Amino acid sequence: MSSFTQPMPVVACGRIPTMGKSISQHLLPEYEVIHFILSYEAAEAELPHLLAGRDPQSRSPNEIGTHDYSRPPRAVIFGRGYDPQQVEELKKKFAGVAKEPVAWVRGNPADLPAGAAGPDYAQNIAAGMKKVVKKWRDEGGKDEEILFESHKHKFKGRYQGYL
Repeated sequence: MSSFTQPMPVVACGRIPTMGKSISQHLLPEYEVIHFILSYEAAEAELPHLLAGRDPQSRSPNEIGTHDYSRPPRAVIFGRGYDPQQVEELKKKFAGVAKEPVAWVRGNPADLPAGAAGPDYAQNIAAGMKKVVKKWRDEGGKDEEILFESHKHKFKGRYQGYL
């Protein structure tokens, strides 16, 4: 990656702040988490502002992400704590708000660890998300489909599996 190329801005949605922080760090340098959302309700309130390139005026701010809202996100990445139906509802409500298409990426809930997440969990999740978004970008980044990442299962379909 050239030093002149800026990382692609993304919004991350998750339930566990420590995991979100770790995944955000592992997404660098290609992807910059500009904002981290902790709940479905916060996503409903904040995504329309973020996708329009505005400060979301979060009611529950956190230290995760750069909080640089000068460029709207090109991807919204959901952790496995979000139900597929929630991701679908948010996409239906807010797809088309951004000036450019946005990748809606979710983890596979079947991939939740049975116990405590191991030391490589965040790194593996970030690597999988990077692959999904990179493939979307390489193919033009024009569709607003829900893409999913799965590190336990074989990838299938154009974007390693459609929802």
